[in-house]
Amino acid sequence: MALTRYPGDQVLAGLGLATAHPAARWLSAASVALALATACGDDSEEPAPRPGMCIAGATLALEAISADVTVHLDAPASPGMDLVKADLGRYLSELWGRPVSVASGAPDAGVPVAIWLSTSDAARDRIGKKVADGFALRRLDDGGRTTFVVYAPDAQNLAYGAYAFLEELGVRFFHPIAELVPKYEGARLPAALNVTRKPAWRLRGMQEHTLHPIETMTALNEPGAENLAEAKRYVDWLVKTGQNLVQWPLMDLPFEPFQKHAQAIADYAHARGVKVGASVVVFGKSALQDNFVLIEDTKDWQPELESRLATLLKVDWDVVELTLGEFIAEDPGSVVTWLDHATAHVAANHPEVEVSVSVHVGNYSDLWVDYQGKKTFFYHLAGITDPRLTSSVHTVAFFDLYRPWGTYAHDDFFLQKAYLFDELGERKVRYFPESAYWIGADVDVPQFFPMYAYARWLDISSLSRDIRDKKLPPLDGHVLFSSGREWGYWLNDYATAKAQWNPEGSFQELIRDVTGVFGDCATDVTQSLEGLIALQNEYLFDRRLVAYVQGEDTVLDMGYMAGIESHPRRKPFQEVAAMAAGELDAFEKEVIGGLTEMNAKLAPLETALARRCANTDATLAPWCNEWVDGFAIDRLRAEHSVWLYRAVIDQARGGSSHGSHLARARKVTAQAASVIARREQGYRYPVSRLTDAYVNPTSYDFGYLRQAHTSCFWERQDLQVEILLTEGVAAPVSQLPTCLD
Repeated sequence: MALTRYPGDQVLAGLGLATAHPAARWLSAASVALALATACGDDSEEPAPRPGMCIAGATLALEAISADVTVHLDAPASPGMDLVKADLGRYLSELWGRPVSVASGAPDAGVPVAIWLSTSDAARDRIGKKVADGFALRRLDDGGRTTFVVYAPDAQNLAYGAYAFLEELGVRFFHPIAELVPKYEGARLPAALNVTRKPAWRLRGMQEHTLHPIETMTALNEPGAENLAEAKRYVDWLVKTGQNLVQWPLMDLPFEPFQKHAQAIADYAHARGVKVGASVVVFGKSALQDNFVLIEDTKDWQPELESRLATLLKVDWDVVELTLGEFIAEDPGSVVTWLDHATAHVAANHPEVEVSVSVHVGNYSDLWVDYQGKKTFFYHLAGITDPRLTSSVHTVAFFDLYRPWGTYAHDDFFLQKAYLFDELGERKVRYFPESAYWIGADVDVPQFFPMYAYARWLDISSLSRDIRDKKLPPLDGHVLFSSGREWGYWLNDYATAKAQWNPEGSFQELIRDVTGVFGDCATDVTQSLEGLIALQNEYLFDRRLVAYVQGEDTVLDMGYMAGIESHPRRKPFQEVAAMAAGELDAFEKEVIGGLTEMNAKLAPLETALARRCANTDATLAPWCNEWVDGFAIDRLRAEHSVWLYRAVIDQARGGSSHGSHLARARKVTAQAASVIARREQGYRYPVSRLTDAYVNPTSYDFGYLRQAHTSCFWERQDLQVEILLTEGVAAPVSQLPTCLD
């Protein structure tokens, strides 16, 4: 699909729409309706291919079909199947450049080429394979007839199989409101097709972390026709990527209007076979943001808890996720009692609703509590509760369960892995990792961190293997905590969804499935992307340099002062300035040398990618160019850190180049601002929603990419070094931008 760009306008990329004026905050209802009606692309004419241009899908193993192709959906009618049927006709029409209709029922015997999507015994017998869960895709050539069979044992799996079949033709459902749909001259179908997939576990889905002002915050929380349409489009994307759950943290909002909006989302999701969940905080003092809280009065808690649950369950939620907040403990006996009572109360009054609890992290002394004479990690109290209470085991950022590093003051997250395995035999367990961190760490700096995709694949593949080898019950599900998708973070969400349908596959297979549609560019794009991930794993993760490309705001600085680590902390400039000569040499070699070495290896990958992306068709260009900007911003951020620390080191050694080094850093800040401005033209939601300052239901009065827009994390560090160089002391937090406005 060609994603039209309109320089200077607010772009809803992928839908070919722009707001009327850069200051406009929201799209009109009519615009959204038009966008949804034309979701597969616009009718604009593609520019003529240039010599050497990379054409979407051109190198896939597809065969041009000259005969008429008939398409048949053979499954019991339902609202969900009606949507699948409509999508099949729309996407195939877009792919083949001609109208394609989808018939109901099985194909006639005399049809020369047919696509047959079915839940029937006849289709199962035709492929000769029993599929208990998941789907099978087959090309069958018999007696001059060719039939492409998509078989699944039920309608929900058939929906997943239908979209998987479209991906075999080159479609990629990368993003909730932007998809990649190649344009061929006539029908093209796989020259060979023999794929069987089943999901790794029962539940596969997302927690949209709408306590942060991310893209989906408005669609999921604020009533209105536009927002509901956007939420439905999001649910569609879940089905297209093989997922069946969306949950989000509820806010302290007027409940009645939210109730109607949430119920409308739930009704649509249920029609598509998707469950909906609400995440709520158990006790008030742990609610650090504008959460929906169950207990404010810990002395007279029972009627309040039951009343708040009754309010909450006016919506037909499938899952209620209880959270215990962050950093703040409570009397452990009370917490166990509250969790047990909530579980029992919901089971008695709403037996169809599942109750789970988020098992968070934080290696702080207050979170190691005395429970019945035993030192217990506060969040692991979940393992002492009613076994009907599911445990959702959390990790944060790009850290995982298997590599020896963590944050929130943990050396690693092996304690979470041990808890997960211990509880699998006792209760349902879900894994609950992240695909972005947001607060000064990655997407809002901005940084492009596809190493998240590697961490999520590592967990999925390793957990699948280890649970099988230990002969434990399977995970109940995998819920991915998402904090925004611009700057390439859609890749982490998309790859994680795909990995859950092929947990035995290699990481290379996963990435090459993403990039394989890039035509003649696929090899070079793959090599650049895999190369960047390898560099990030080696330098930012293994060599612990990630803190030097992240950022800080006032809250993070105050947290560090209080001993709370929300993400790895870099060595402060003033500490480097005070180092002895030998220590300074070691720091320069380890940190400055490491970042410089990483950039030297990154530069040719970036150059190769930019060269190839400069000659892609309109379908590929938006995705390819986003990665080019991501590579550039990664390089610039590392370079920025190098020049700032070189300035500090030079002055510490009595040199005369610190001023010019700081000037170089500021030049890099300006270059980064230029890249950011260019990338904003490709944002998929209105730029104003993502970057403006405005009142919204979260604790943050701005969009989640405002700090990227203002370059605040860059300029804040520039100012820190300037003050240190000129005044000889660390910059007081009060003199620095807060990066919170």
